[in-house]
Amino acid sequence: MKIAKVMIASLVVLLPLMAQKEKTEESKGTEVLPQNWPVKMFQVKYADVNRLANLFRAFGATVQPDTDLRALSVRAPKEVLAAIEESLQRLDVAQPPAKNIEIDAYLLAASQQGVTGSIPPDLDPVVKQLKTIFNYRNFRLLGTLALRGRDGSGGTVSGVLPAISTDSTRPTVYFFETRSATIVSDSKERSVRIDQLELRLNFGLKEGNWDARIHTSIDVHEGQKVVVGKANIDNADNALILVLTAKVIE
Repeated sequence: MKIAKVMIASLVVLLPLMAQKEKTEESKGTEVLPQNWPVKMFQVKYADVNRLANLFRAFGATVQPDTDLRALSVRAPKEVLAAIEESLQRLDVAQPPAKNIEIDAYLLAASQQGVTGSIPPDLDPVVKQLKTIFNYRNFRLLGTLALRGRDGSGGTVSGVLPAISTDSTRPTVYFFETRSATIVSDSKERSVRIDQLELRLNFGLKEGNWDARIHTSIDVHEGQKVVVGKANIDNADNALILVLTAKVIE
């Protein structure tokens, strides 16, 4: 939808140029030769100089862009120069700053034995829901990961977490990334579209080294905690559960 709006806006802006080109073609017998067209310099503040140059060349103007000076040297009939100046005022505008997105990931270690360990109060509703879905009785928070980046970009974070279970022989090494996180809005609420999320864990147990992986794409309503996935820890009764929340930083 955003691309369509930009195309429509560009068409509206360039209508004066199209009209001037048609007028020039209708009066070829009296038009001034290109080498005698006047030249005007236009300063560009915000827009891409080269893209503007290509845009204005499509209507018969001779345009030389200078990216260092952020300027356009344009040779064209007076009427076209005037239309270009008017179009430039509409196209060369500052874009609104990109919003930031913060993604918090909660890693819960779950097992069938024992009672629930220390869980932050805001995760209590999630744990209660998990107990009704899975056959786990013991939950504890293994760690919290955070990613922060601009709307439309991805991110990566890695590090070390505590031992994943009582049978662990060493701390847990993690790698967490997203290819992109994009704000999706409608008239009622705002969501964050997370593409190609991947969580990888490596840890040691008495039986040897183990790897766990969760890979998915998901929409997360802003402020809502969502259970993203589950990975078995040791092919037994233990598992890792990933819970996400996302918010937009204005």
